[in-house]
Amino acid sequence: MSESSTARPADRAAAMQKTWDTSFQEQIAAAAYNTAPVEALVRTVAHHLRPRVEPDAYGALHYLEVGCGAGPNLVWLAERGIKVSGVDISPTALELARRSFRQRGLEARLGSLVHGSATALEFPDSSLDGVLESCVFQHLARDDRIKAFAEVVRVLKPGGVFVGHMLNRRHSTYGAQRDHELPEDPGTIVLSSDKVGNKFHLETIGLSHFFAREEFSGLLAGCSVVDPCEVTYELTREESRRRGYDRYFQAMWIVYAVR
Repeated sequence: MSESSTARPADRAAAMQKTWDTSFQEQIAAAAYNTAPVEALVRTVAHHLRPRVEPDAYGALHYLEVGCGAGPNLVWLAERGIKVSGVDISPTALELARRSFRQRGLEARLGSLVHGSATALEFPDSSLDGVLESCVFQHLARDDRIKAFAEVVRVLKPGGVFVGHMLNRRHSTYGAQRDHELPEDPGTIVLSSDKVGNKFHLETIGLSHFFAREEFSGLLAGCSVVDPCEVTYELTREESRRRGYDRYFQAMWIVYAVR
């Protein structure tokens, strides 16, 4: 059983903050932090809104991103007139997000940027029209992962949408390291690699959960629609070899759910 899965919640949160703050500091130093919105998220949000909300009514919507990082997904939403808020456990990431909003003159569309955890969102019940997540819940220990999904359902309004982007068990990394899967939490591996030296590649980020399709209906109990969609693609040979693989197959879930 891994230390990260048995530690007290406060200790897990402190360790998570240290990991992600270090990651963002390394990304800043390498000019490598993400400044573009995640296509899977924005495409799915656009598809959801198109038959439901006229663009001139977007200003009445309030969306939250859990693990907002430097804020590119929030910026994309704000540029369309949607009020946005973000939560992240990394103070460094939140400062990057604030800077992005200032630079683009979008402060009026920014609700709040909260330093906090995915397991205890500081938003009232049934208060949000949408919640986004990208590659965050997959790095939570099982108990925290369950709480994070439950928090999404709690804060969504009836009819509100959740769009998540998370690891799939068809991923190359799961295939290569599944012998180290935690027996008490199928799909979870504490990843480590001596082939990639920084903390912004999956192989070195630590605990990672690779989801199976059948998990989502239970994790998102209370939603009227739970529709995980699979997306796969390969990385270039150059990038694959940089990560220690001859062939790197990226497999993800785009999880679409409506409360």
